[in-house]
Amino acid sequence: MHRLSTRNVLTALACLTATLPAFSQGQATVPASTTVTSLAVATPADVAPVTVAKPAETPAPTAFSLKFSGFVRNDFSIDSRQNTLLREASVDLYPKDKQLDIDGKDINAVTNTNMLAINSRLGMAFSGPDAFGAKVSGLLEMEFFGPSDAAVGAVRLRHAWAKLDWSKRQIAFGQFWHPLFVPEVFPGVINFNTGIPFQPFNRSPQIRLTEHLSKNVHLIIAAIAQRDFTSIGINAGSSEYLRNSAVPNMHAQLQYKSDRFVAGAAFDYKLLKPRLSVGSGATLRVSNATVGSTAMMVYMKAVGKSVTFKAEAMTGSNMTDHVMLGGYLAYGVNGIETSYKPTKITSVWADLSGNGKVVVPGIFFGYCTTSGADINAIAAYGRGIALSGRGAINDLMRVSPRVEFIAGKFKIGTELEITSAAYGTSTSDAKVSDTESFTNTRLLLTTTYAF
Repeated sequence: MHRLSTRNVLTALACLTATLPAFSQGQATVPASTTVTSLAVATPADVAPVTVAKPAETPAPTAFSLKFSGFVRNDFSIDSRQNTLLREASVDLYPKDKQLDIDGKDINAVTNTNMLAINSRLGMAFSGPDAFGAKVSGLLEMEFFGPSDAAVGAVRLRHAWAKLDWSKRQIAFGQFWHPLFVPEVFPGVINFNTGIPFQPFNRSPQIRLTEHLSKNVHLIIAAIAQRDFTSIGINAGSSEYLRNSAVPNMHAQLQYKSDRFVAGAAFDYKLLKPRLSVGSGATLRVSNATVGSTAMMVYMKAVGKSVTFKAEAMTGSNMTDHVMLGGYLAYGVNGIETSYKPTKITSVWADLSGNGKVVVPGIFFGYCTTSGADINAIAAYGRGIALSGRGAINDLMRVSPRVEFIAGKFKIGTELEITSAAYGTSTSDAKVSDTESFTNTRLLLTTTYAF
């Protein structure tokens, strides 16, 4: 028996190595003259690492994530006067005009108090997996504010919003803030009215495109419907007037946004069809009359070391779907409405707040004025407008200082809100004269636990 030595094994391997090129060239044998005269043994440092090619791997899709958030809020309020309200005094708009009894006493000069927890909220934010090469995210949020004054405390949909984000573009669908309400720039008031009726306030179903023109400049274009926040017409507040026009509310906005400064300008167009028909019986006829309205808005926010300043100015017509004053007038003969014209408002507000983490003071100021339309109107549809007699509003003004105390997830806030409304006598163009102002003072205390 032959014993295999290390040298014999290495010699055999060398012969096999010399043979492999011949096989690769189609040769079946090694020439007889081939001999191995020497063998260099490789050391580990001389050996190149062997790499094994792996099949291309498909990147794993982005994982789906879900996060719950919300808050439990309680409001306690004292009003010095009767007000035009929403949801059992949770949201106050402006004080009511005087209403005198037979002795000349004002029925509306009555103090009232209230305590509510309906402003509490629950939401779910989600993200992923990616779709169409875009990052996917969204928001589903509910509140207990109720869909109407008759259903206070009931659950209603607040946001149902899904977004597709690419590097230069975002497309979003669902119910979210109307673009005239800018989430980065709205009053920091404690009152749940969020600055209305000086600040547009509206959440609506929409399709929104945002083009990122640069890192800081963005163009927003949206087509919007109405749901909870609707225009006022012959059937009170309803989405039917916008739906029957067959034209969505159209919006365009240019925005600059950085960490410490936000500014923008917006244009909004809305077309309503107030009626499907006019007359009755032998005089019943299809109505093709519509009323178009526009709104223009500019806004800004500047964040300093100690304070944040926000401001907004807008002029627009028929803004009732944003819980603001105004509306539109009807014209015709013999009580038959044949045409419509909107009334205009101009509104400005400013808000200054501290940037502290424990004690946060602030103050809000707002002013809004109305104007009419052409004379000889036969009907008025809207908020705070009329054609004759007493009851229309010429202008509103509000100032509200506040302070919040924060400890972790718990917050206590108090605010003194002073709102004045100038009522007067209207004529057939909805313009107001001979005004008299009435003021409500609301003292508000809130507690909020966020999670």
